[in-house]
Parts: sequence; C-alpha cells; structure tokens
Amino acid sequence: MPPDLTVIFINYNSAGLLDRALSTLRDVEPLLRFEALVVDNGSRDRAELVDLCRRRGARLVLLSRNLGYGAAFNRGYRHASGRYVAVANPDLVFSTPVMTGLVGFMDGRPDAGAVSPQLRYPDGTPQPSARRLPRLRYILAGRRSPLARVFPGYAAARDFQYADAHLATEPVPVEAVIGTLVVFRRAALDQVAGFDEGFFMYAEDMDICRRIGDSGWGVYLEPRLAVEHFYGGVRRRFQQFGDYQRLKALMRYFTIDRAWPSRLALRVAFAAYLFVSEAGWLVGLREFEYSWQSGLHRA
Repeated sequence: MPPDLTVIFINYNSAGLLDRALSTLRDVEPLLRFEALVVDNGSRDRAELVDLCRRRGARLVLLSRNLGYGAAFNRGYRHASGRYVAVANPDLVFSTPVMTGLVGFMDGRPDAGAVSPQLRYPDGTPQPSARRLPRLRYILAGRRSPLARVFPGYAAARDFQYADAHLATEPVPVEAVIGTLVVFRRAALDQVAGFDEGFFMYAEDMDICRRIGDSGWGVYLEPRLAVEHFYGGVRRRFQQFGDYQRLKALMRYFTIDRAWPSRLALRVAFAAYLFVSEAGWLVGLREFEYSWQSGLHRA
C-alpha cells in the first residue's frame, strides 16, 4: 500500500537545518504513513547529507547542479509514491502533527488542489502564509515593502497578504500560498505538469497556484494547522543572489503572457529597480527582512 504522503525537501547547502526538519517531522508524525524524500541541488556538504538521510530514513536524490526550486521538486516528484505530495523547505520545525491534518483536509475536500498550513516565526507570531496573485497595484504591498513596515495598516499590503487569515477558524480559499510547505493533490499537479522550470527560485509558488486555480482546483490556507518557519534560514546566507533571483522571477511572472511592448516596458522598469537595489547594497542598505533583523532566527 502506498504511503499517504510524500514530503519532498528541496535542499541546497543546508544539511543542519534539514536534519532538524527531518527529525522533528519523524517525532510528531508517528501515525502518518509518509515517506521523506530529499532532492539536493548540487550542495557542497554531500557527505553530511548522505549520512543524515540514512539516519533520518529519507530517500536522497542527488542533482549534479543547482536546477532551482521548482525543477528540483519536479525531479523528486518522479520518485514520489504518496497519495499526496508536499514540497518543503529545510528551515522548518514540526511541533504538532500538521501533515496528518493536511492529509485529512485533502481527503475531505476533493476540490482542493493545494493546501498550506499557517507559518509561524520562532516566537510564535504568524508569518504571511498566503497572498494574492501579483498585480501592479500590489507592487509595494509585499512583506519586504517599506510601506508595509512603516504603515502596518496599509490597505493594499493587508489585502495582498491576507492579513487576518491566521485568525480564521476554518480553511481560507486563497489565490496563492507561500511555497515553504504545500501539500498538492496528484491530479492537480499532473494537470498543470508540475512547476514551471523557467522560474529558478521565487514566484514559482504563485505561478503554480495560479495554474492550479485556473484549472478548476481550489487553493487553501489551513490556519488551524501551524508549523514553525525560520524565515530566511536558508536564503540569508545568499541574500544578494536571492534578491537578484527574486527580481528576475517577478519579471518573468509579469511578462510571460504580455505583448512585446508591455514586456519591454516592464523589463526596463525591473532593470531600473535592480540598479537601485544594487546601489543600495554598495552603500550598505538592504531590504527589510523580518527574521533577519528582529533576531528571530536561531542557528
């Protein structure tokens, strides 16, 4: 009998974080029939990775180079045998049987193509866990936005980030969930052919949620189930590279279906933003990151 769930962790030079995620997942899910599968994107710490996967009972898929988040998941999906398949970051800590709850949710909602739990910072406060699909009116409404930081009541930011969704007492239909931890229905994944590998990292979660929704499936946030996420635990070591990839992904997302005049104008705008961002790096200015600047990340 196949397992109920395959959890695919996408790893890149994060063996320590991954070890904690795998061990806590095993500790809190003794009754769930699941398999853990690690897809490694060409890490340097492979000897440590092989050992920890052996100790934690996880299957390991080694890629020769870093193909990106979505492409790595697609490679792992080929090896998954669970009824449902989840994508997961290594910087998670499981303290409750959240995966059992998500499998139960999917069993009870045949319309659901994807579901994510509520993400929480290490101090227990809620993280933005869902968002509207990007539109130009939301360009300054993301969680890194200085407007959202200076003006907590900024209406566009609250709308874009589903600000009060964590208070809901039932599942919330959303346009997209954050790709940190998402459980997918196989039929939905197969219908949209998995992640778009044109996205290296960032925006691939929004893109696949958009395509799942357009295919008639529901995308949900289940705020009654929560998992601890060390936001930026992996990315903070590669922040400048990550910022570039985020901008590149958003440019692809906004331009992929547009006519060439719009694509050209948007590319110029993104190039200008990248120039300003790089200039900020040179003088020591960085975008706001909740966990990195508030001390919530712990090694």
